Amino acid sequence: MGSVWRDARSIADLGQAMALWMEGRGPDWPGYYGPFGQEEESGARHLIPVLAAANRAGFVTTGSQPAHDTTSGGVRWRQRAHVDGIVHDRSPLLGRLTALERQGFLVVRGWPMRYTAVTDRDGEPVTGFGGFRLGRNQTAREWHGIGRHALREVKDRAVRLNIVDPVWGRDDRLWPALTNAIC
Repeated sequence: MGSVWRDARSIADLGQAMALWMEGRGPDWPGYYGPFGQEEESGARHLIPVLAAANRAGFVTTGSQPAHDTTSGGVRWRQRAHVDGIVHDRSPLLGRLTALERQGFLVVRGWPMRYTAVTDRDGEPVTGFGGFRLGRNQTAREWHGIGRHALREVKDRAVRLNIVDPVWGRDDRLWPALTNAIC
Protein backbone atom coordinates (compact mmCIF):
# COMPACT_ATOMS: atom_id res chain seq x y z
CA MET A 1 0.00 0.00 0.00
CA GLY A 2 1.46 3.32 -1.04
CA SER A 3 1.62 6.53 0.86
CA VAL A 4 -1.01 8.12 -1.42
CA TRP A 5 -3.65 6.32 0.66
CA ARG A 6 -2.02 6.87 4.06
CA ASP A 7 -1.40 10.53 3.22
CA ALA A 8 -5.02 11.15 2.20
CA ARG A 9 -6.60 13.83 4.37
CA SER A 10 -10.03 14.16 2.75
CA ILE A 11 -12.64 12.57 0.53
CA ALA A 12 -11.21 14.63 -2.33
CA ASP A 13 -7.76 13.10 -1.71
CA LEU A 14 -9.32 9.63 -1.78
CA GLY A 15 -10.91 10.45 -5.13
CA GLN A 16 -7.54 11.43 -6.57
CA ALA A 17 -5.94 8.23 -5.26
CA MET A 18 -8.83 6.10 -6.56
CA ALA A 19 -8.54 7.64 -10.04
CA LEU A 20 -4.81 6.89 -10.16
CA TRP A 21 -5.44 3.30 -9.06
CA MET A 22 -8.13 2.78 -11.70
CA GLU A 23 -5.80 4.07 -14.38
CA GLY A 24 -3.06 1.72 -13.22
CA ARG A 25 -0.85 4.61 -12.14
CA GLY A 26 -1.21 4.30 -8.37
CA PRO A 27 -1.02 1.70 -5.61
CA ASP A 28 -3.93 -0.65 -5.01
CA TRP A 29 -6.94 0.63 -3.10
CA PRO A 30 -6.69 -0.94 0.37
CA GLY A 31 -10.37 -2.00 0.17
CA TYR A 32 -9.89 -4.07 -3.00
CA TYR A 33 -7.69 -6.93 -4.07
CA GLY A 34 -5.93 -6.52 -7.38
CA PRO A 35 -5.83 -3.97 -10.17
CA PHE A 36 -9.08 -2.33 -11.26
CA GLY A 37 -10.79 -3.54 -14.42
CA GLN A 38 -8.25 -6.24 -15.11
CA GLU A 39 -10.59 -9.14 -14.43
CA GLU A 40 -11.47 -10.52 -17.81
CA GLU A 41 -15.09 -11.17 -16.86
CA SER A 42 -15.73 -7.65 -15.59
CA GLY A 43 -15.82 -5.98 -18.99
CA ALA A 44 -15.13 -2.76 -17.10
CA ARG A 45 -12.18 -1.36 -19.05
CA HIS A 46 -14.38 1.01 -21.06
CA LEU A 47 -15.60 2.50 -17.76
CA ILE A 48 -12.16 3.54 -16.52
CA PRO A 49 -12.15 7.07 -18.06
CA VAL A 50 -15.66 7.83 -16.75
CA LEU A 51 -14.99 6.43 -13.29
CA ALA A 52 -11.59 8.12 -12.98
CA ALA A 53 -13.20 11.45 -13.90
CA ALA A 54 -15.98 10.86 -11.35
CA ASN A 55 -13.39 10.22 -8.65
CA ARG A 56 -11.46 13.35 -9.55
CA ALA A 57 -14.71 15.33 -9.38
CA GLY A 58 -15.42 14.08 -5.84
CA PHE A 59 -17.61 10.99 -6.32
CA VAL A 60 -15.31 8.33 -4.87
CA THR A 61 -16.55 5.18 -6.54
CA THR A 62 -16.28 1.94 -4.61
CA GLY A 63 -18.08 -0.40 -7.00
CA SER A 64 -19.34 -0.44 -10.55
CA GLN A 65 -20.36 -2.76 -13.33
CA PRO A 66 -21.33 -2.44 -16.96
CA ALA A 67 -24.68 -3.82 -18.05
CA HIS A 68 -25.10 -6.92 -20.14
CA ASP A 69 -27.67 -9.54 -21.01
CA THR A 70 -26.20 -12.76 -22.39
CA THR A 71 -26.90 -16.45 -22.51
CA SER A 72 -24.05 -18.91 -22.23
CA GLY A 73 -24.42 -22.67 -21.91
CA GLY A 74 -28.17 -22.27 -21.55
CA VAL A 75 -27.80 -19.88 -18.59
CA ARG A 76 -28.96 -16.27 -18.87
CA TRP A 77 -26.81 -13.69 -17.08
CA ARG A 78 -28.10 -10.14 -16.74
CA GLN A 79 -26.53 -7.07 -15.20
CA ARG A 80 -27.76 -3.56 -14.69
CA ALA A 81 -25.32 -0.70 -15.18
CA HIS A 82 -24.47 0.32 -11.62
CA VAL A 83 -22.06 2.54 -9.74
CA ASP A 84 -21.75 3.16 -6.03
CA GLY A 85 -19.52 5.29 -3.91
CA ILE A 86 -19.30 8.21 -1.53
CA VAL A 87 -19.48 11.96 -1.94
CA HIS A 88 -18.96 14.74 0.61
CA ASP A 89 -22.28 15.82 2.13
CA ARG A 90 -21.58 19.49 1.36
CA SER A 91 -20.46 18.98 -2.23
CA PRO A 92 -22.61 20.48 -4.99
CA LEU A 93 -21.91 17.22 -6.82
CA LEU A 94 -24.22 15.41 -4.40
CA GLY A 95 -27.22 17.33 -5.76
CA ARG A 96 -26.23 16.69 -9.37
CA LEU A 97 -25.82 12.96 -8.71
CA THR A 98 -29.13 12.59 -6.87
CA ALA A 99 -30.81 14.53 -9.70
CA LEU A 100 -30.07 11.55 -11.97
CA GLU A 101 -33.26 10.11 -10.51
CA ARG A 102 -35.20 12.59 -12.68
CA GLN A 103 -33.63 10.91 -15.72
CA GLY A 104 -35.07 7.53 -14.72
CA PHE A 105 -32.16 6.12 -12.74
CA LEU A 106 -32.58 4.52 -9.36
CA VAL A 107 -30.56 6.65 -6.93
CA VAL A 108 -30.30 5.28 -3.41
CA ARG A 109 -28.81 7.45 -0.71
CA GLY A 110 -27.41 5.64 2.32
CA TRP A 111 -27.62 1.89 2.85
CA PRO A 112 -31.17 0.62 2.27
CA MET A 113 -32.82 -2.19 4.18
CA ARG A 114 -34.47 -3.30 0.91
CA TYR A 115 -32.24 -5.45 -1.33
CA THR A 116 -31.78 -4.36 -4.95
CA ALA A 117 -30.32 -6.91 -7.37
CA VAL A 118 -27.87 -5.66 -10.00
CA THR A 119 -26.84 -9.08 -11.37
CA ASP A 120 -28.99 -12.14 -11.84
CA ARG A 121 -28.57 -15.66 -13.19
CA ASP A 122 -31.69 -17.09 -14.81
CA GLY A 123 -33.79 -14.58 -12.86
CA GLU A 124 -32.24 -15.33 -9.47
CA PRO A 125 -30.30 -12.49 -7.79
CA VAL A 126 -26.54 -12.98 -7.62
CA THR A 127 -25.24 -9.57 -6.54
CA GLY A 128 -26.84 -6.41 -5.32
CA PHE A 129 -26.87 -3.95 -2.45
CA GLY A 130 -28.89 -3.35 0.67
CA GLY A 131 -31.12 -5.80 2.49
CA PHE A 132 -29.03 -6.08 5.65
CA ARG A 133 -27.50 -3.88 8.29
CA LEU A 134 -23.95 -2.77 7.72
CA GLY A 135 -21.56 -3.73 10.49
CA ARG A 136 -20.61 -1.15 13.09
CA ASN A 137 -17.07 -0.86 11.80
CA GLN A 138 -17.87 -1.33 8.10
CA THR A 139 -16.37 2.03 7.11
CA ALA A 140 -13.14 1.38 8.98
CA ARG A 141 -12.82 -2.05 7.32
CA GLU A 142 -13.64 -0.76 3.84
CA TRP A 143 -11.18 2.10 4.16
CA HIS A 144 -8.49 0.38 6.23
CA GLY A 145 -5.09 1.88 5.45
CA ILE A 146 -6.14 5.43 4.60
CA GLY A 147 -5.08 8.53 6.50
CA ARG A 148 -6.88 9.14 9.80
CA HIS A 149 -8.10 12.59 8.69
CA ALA A 150 -9.62 11.08 5.55
CA LEU A 151 -11.19 8.25 7.55
CA ARG A 152 -12.77 10.74 9.93
CA GLU A 153 -14.18 12.73 6.99
CA VAL A 154 -15.57 9.54 5.43
CA LYS A 155 -17.24 8.60 8.71
CA ASP A 156 -18.58 12.08 9.48
CA ARG A 157 -19.24 13.72 6.11
CA ALA A 158 -19.62 11.07 3.40
CA VAL A 159 -22.93 10.17 1.82
CA ARG A 160 -23.12 6.70 0.26
CA LEU A 161 -24.85 6.59 -3.13
CA ASN A 162 -25.91 3.73 -5.38
CA ILE A 163 -26.91 4.71 -8.91
CA VAL A 164 -28.53 2.04 -11.08
CA ASP A 165 -30.02 1.93 -14.55
CA PRO A 166 -33.22 -0.03 -13.83
CA VAL A 167 -33.19 -1.64 -17.30
CA TRP A 168 -31.31 -4.93 -17.44
CA GLY A 169 -28.61 -5.04 -20.12
CA ARG A 170 -28.73 -1.35 -21.09
CA ASP A 171 -25.21 0.07 -20.95
CA ASP A 172 -25.48 3.28 -22.96
CA ARG A 173 -27.35 5.62 -20.57
CA LEU A 174 -25.74 5.60 -17.12
CA TRP A 175 -22.18 6.38 -18.16
CA PRO A 176 -23.00 9.48 -20.30
CA ALA A 177 -25.40 10.69 -17.58
CA LEU A 178 -22.68 10.28 -14.94
CA THR A 179 -20.22 12.15 -17.15
CA ASN A 180 -22.69 15.03 -17.52
CA ALA A 181 -23.36 15.12 -13.76
CA ILE A 182 -19.69 15.41 -12.82
CA CYS A 183 -18.94 18.23 -15.27
